[in-house]
Amino acid sequence: MLTDTLIAYGLLVAALVVGYIFVKLPIIRKAYLPASVAAGLLLLALGPQLLGEIPKEYYGTWSPLPALLINVVFAGLFLARPLISLKRMWQVASPQAAFGQTIAWGYYALGGLVTLFILIPLFQASPLTAALIEVSFEGGHGTAAGMIPVFHELNFAAGQEITVALATTSLVCALVSGFILISWGRRRGHFKEGGPVEKIQNKIYHRRIIHELKQKGVQLREEITIGRFVSHIILIAVAVGLGLLTHWLLLQIENAWWGQNGVKVFGYMPVFTFCMFGGMAAQIIWTKFKWHVSRPVVELICAAALSILIVTAIGTMSLDFISRDGWIFVILAATGVLWVLFCFLVLGRFMFKKHWFSNAIVSAGQSMGTTATGLLFAQIVDPKQRTGAVESFGYKQLLFEPFMGGGVVTALSMPAIVLLGLPLFTAIAGAFCLFWLLAGLLYFGRR
Repeated sequence: MLTDTLIAYGLLVAALVVGYIFVKLPIIRKAYLPASVAAGLLLLALGPQLLGEIPKEYYGTWSPLPALLINVVFAGLFLARPLISLKRMWQVASPQAAFGQTIAWGYYALGGLVTLFILIPLFQASPLTAALIEVSFEGGHGTAAGMIPVFHELNFAAGQEITVALATTSLVCALVSGFILISWGRRRGHFKEGGPVEKIQNKIYHRRIIHELKQKGVQLREEITIGRFVSHIILIAVAVGLGLLTHWLLLQIENAWWGQNGVKVFGYMPVFTFCMFGGMAAQIIWTKFKWHVSRPVVELICAAALSILIVTAIGTMSLDFISRDGWIFVILAATGVLWVLFCFLVLGRFMFKKHWFSNAIVSAGQSMGTTATGLLFAQIVDPKQRTGAVESFGYKQLLFEPFMGGGVVTALSMPAIVLLGLPLFTAIAGAFCLFWLLAGLLYFGRR
């Protein structure tokens, strides 16, 4: 048993190494495909569902990892992040927040409409299907894995399979469509590349950036000591523990009070949402003892956890939904992609008074892919960060992530459909989408 476990983890590491080598190939490198996605697809292809080269028992070892590792990712979400006042944060990030909220609530509203008028009548889909676009496109593989208990609690295990597939599809579509849009924007002059003098300045700037990165690399190596690495693992473990404890206490309160009448709220919420607030509490404890919290070390641990999460989520993904719910998957994927493209091409230019392309591409990349995808696009169109898009997006995430894309609203979306019914849920989501849309167009877009 121990030998099989060691072999399973050895294969996992080997897949990551192969994925890293694969994405560094000249043809693949230009697509910026994450190594974790390539490794996950490799394990999926070699698994018992396709080629059958890797025994099934190894996949049983990997399958619990995504639901566990998402707790680590969310526990480190706000650790050691530099904060400014909420007023200043809102001033900087409000247009991005309005644009991001419009996209996120639109996922729910359109998902509800598509489910009500197409998926339920034609394919007898579950009403809970309406939440899957936001959970997968905004939340990604981690949220899909973290909400496994919710899917099972609501007898919607098939939804989790569709969600993982949608998360993979949306990430690939984000990369493909993003580079197409950037090429289009470059030809149309929606962002400036500069003339010959500017290009020479860019070369000097890039050399300086490379020099600074090398210096930061040296500082990072000095900062990431074994002792500090271990202490931060303990810090994140404390954050996860506080999240688990908070969830358990709320469950006890719910069961003792309104839960006796059959009403559930916290029982449907995944643990990782509470780990996010556990991280905030753990940092307060850490600073009380005057212990240093290093953001680079936290990011290193969370990045490693997220990479393994994505590999195992894709690698252990069930393909049974293709024959059973293939058309549901295709319709949801098309709806999500078309909505983001509409928001970018039509709404973005009116919701951002200045530098609409740079501001819209970063949020669109995040809403359909990952935060790293959005920042990658921003780096391409605004390498010197002159437009302020990256700063605005960064603070927008602090206002956005506690609620959408794996936050409280995402966690409660499917229980809300059960409690309110799909028509009312769709109407509420549409109202929120319209509110943020009008705020972005009529207020923030004119400031």
